[in-house]
Amino acid sequence: MQFYISRLLLMVTRAALRVTGVLFWILVYVASLLAAVSYLPDALRLLARGPFKAFQWQTRKTAPSCLTSSKHGQHGYIRIKSSGIRFHYVASGEKGNPLMLLLHGFPENWYSWRYQLDEFSQEYRVVAVDLRGFGGSDAPSELLDYKMETLLQDVKDLITGFGYSICVLVGHDWGGTLAWTFPVRHHNMVSRLIVMNAPHPSAFHDYVLSHPSQLFSSRYVFLFQLPVLPELLLSLADFEYIRKPFVDELMGIQNKQRKLTSEETEAFIYYMSKKGGITAPLNYYRNLFGFFPVKAQDVLVPTLLLWGELEVFLEAAMVPEMQQYVHAPFQAEIIQHASHWLQQDRPEEVNRIMRDFLSHEIPLSTHQ
Repeated sequence: MQFYISRLLLMVTRAALRVTGVLFWILVYVASLLAAVSYLPDALRLLARGPFKAFQWQTRKTAPSCLTSSKHGQHGYIRIKSSGIRFHYVASGEKGNPLMLLLHGFPENWYSWRYQLDEFSQEYRVVAVDLRGFGGSDAPSELLDYKMETLLQDVKDLITGFGYSICVLVGHDWGGTLAWTFPVRHHNMVSRLIVMNAPHPSAFHDYVLSHPSQLFSSRYVFLFQLPVLPELLLSLADFEYIRKPFVDELMGIQNKQRKLTSEETEAFIYYMSKKGGITAPLNYYRNLFGFFPVKAQDVLVPTLLLWGELEVFLEAAMVPEMQQYVHAPFQAEIIQHASHWLQQDRPEEVNRIMRDFLSHEIPLSTHQ
């Protein structure tokens, strides 16, 4: 009798989990459709400016010179044996120096770290890598090639592939999400963690459930769950929606001295304009909900969080929520008059705070 009851309970539990999973994805796709509707007025305004121009976009045949220049470091490629993926990177500093690994966000590439490549090359082997699917790195075609576990394995493989066992890990936006999560699994491979404008996944999960305004600001995440439509929207008017977040008065870089030139803006459009160039980066988002619900994830390494005051995609009010997940020295700085593109917007201030953090002595007892 006990056996049959146990089997029945197991069947009910499995059925409940399946129903819950189905309901979860129904909610995700309903939210995705609502997000698409919310972007419709913007798309219509773009179409009103010129219906024919809106549906014209050009594949860039030649990379802008700033993207291929060796001014900020030497370009190279590394192929990971286990995955077969070839990564493009730019590195500055001596190979014998400690490794500083820089992980960019969406829709960026290595070039977003140019100021940090210049600043820290005397003390570190600074490496700005193009994440898989971005820039000059390989872009596998399957959706499952961009699962969180796979992306984290890339970070581990890159550290060891460059000949190191530990690094200073720095991430912005999507690279920041990876940077938050990597030391949870591999804290012995990170000496210091620096994150820019990216929330700890658990803190974001908790915050968004009680702040509908943040849910609305993040609606692009739901939009990106849909097939084909996001690629179309991001391509409209020769990639207007890739260009706009960098240069727009509200969303873009606020520092007049650091406004992107047309050539620099093209550095972030060049790879995206290639066939399939948008789909691979979007697959990061399309795998994101497989990473939820997020359980508490404790970071055990000294951590610096930098946040732009004028960030429009993520509310600064969630910054204090992140300290609870860091069981090591934690420093959070909100940089005034700075946008989401923090390391490009206010590089002098970002670099100064980074340098102070990295030079500060951390008691051995904090390395748990």
